[in-house]
Amino acid sequence: MATAQARAVERPQLGPLRLQTVLWNALGPGSIAYAVTELLDNMPKGIVERKLWCLSADPLSPHEYDSPALPKIAFRALCKARVPATVQGRLASIFALRSIKAGDIVYLWPPYDLRTIKRAQERGAIVVAERTNCMAPMGREMLSRAYRRRGLPLPDGWYPANAIAEEREQMLQCDFVTAANALVSQSLRDAGIPKSRILETSYGFNPNRLARAIGIERPKRPPVFAFVGLGIVRKGLDVLLEAWEQTGIDGTLLIAGHIDDEIRTPYASTLARPDVHELGFVKDIADVYAAADVFVFPTHEEGGPQVIYEAAACGLASIVSPMGTGRIVRHESECLMIDPLDVDDVAAALTRLAKDEPLRRALGTRAANRALDFTWAKVGARLYNQFCTIAQGGTRESAKAARRRATA
Repeated sequence: MATAQARAVERPQLGPLRLQTVLWNALGPGSIAYAVTELLDNMPKGIVERKLWCLSADPLSPHEYDSPALPKIAFRALCKARVPATVQGRLASIFALRSIKAGDIVYLWPPYDLRTIKRAQERGAIVVAERTNCMAPMGREMLSRAYRRRGLPLPDGWYPANAIAEEREQMLQCDFVTAANALVSQSLRDAGIPKSRILETSYGFNPNRLARAIGIERPKRPPVFAFVGLGIVRKGLDVLLEAWEQTGIDGTLLIAGHIDDEIRTPYASTLARPDVHELGFVKDIADVYAAADVFVFPTHEEGGPQVIYEAAACGLASIVSPMGTGRIVRHESECLMIDPLDVDDVAAALTRLAKDEPLRRALGTRAANRALDFTWAKVGARLYNQFCTIAQGGTRESAKAARRRATA
């Protein structure tokens, strides 16, 4: 009998599938570009005709499917003139749309453009939007709480009403929208997207990229905790630093990622502590995971953070918020779940894992076993299966009907 893991990567029989991926950002280092290329690299070769429409290909890591929509000289001129990416995307869409045919799957990554969505559908394509974060109303509520905890308002210009309305119109117009965690799914349903048009997806990890940190034996030592991500309020670094001050743990806190002034200035004394090591941007993140015993991520708002998959693959016990679990955490026995607004709760979790080495190792082992189902190869195969179902199921008309009902 086939195992559940084997069934998860079985591929439906289908003729060549044309996948037109659209990312109106220059390719290069960064989580979005990394996720896009990992997914495309792990689509079955010879069965999927892949094309990645972008503003400019990554010169350091070109791919055979890269399709820069703008001439290099035009792209450089637009960047020099500081033309917003959304405007550049509209110009690039004129060229990209010419190659879109009936039956294509157009896989849109942000920033989205309503006109591009409609034009692709007019040409008979099925449009799937990648939802890299939850919808704006949920994001606004979560981040308002995070800033309010410190007596601060949301920064000026965040979540304007016209942008919220535009985002909802874009998602309603798409035929399908992905959701990489449960809260993203909820935010889409709250916006009026029918459950039948939400594709439950995930992100993943590359075993080769993390090879030096996978399967290693961690020594007995004062525990090392690691935070990986931008040092901003949204990621909860302020809560973590306050909790660290409160605990008095005999251990070390590693912070991998650029720290914004909104954190650096008010928490300068904590960042200067000898048991807090600020690493800045780390190109080879496997080194950080290999040096750590526990991954800490008290984020307030995410779409399905890749770092939780990477930390799990490297056998780290995790302290995470509900938004930081992605699809890899099924229940609380696989990590310590915390309230990212509650410093005492975060401090208690840090203290518990600092004192309980057997629990750290047990959680790390469970995480590593669970991560085996989230390599990019398996994630890409599952997404391909979903695209095949869309292409085979004659869902274009039903999706249009559902969209009409939702906007009526």
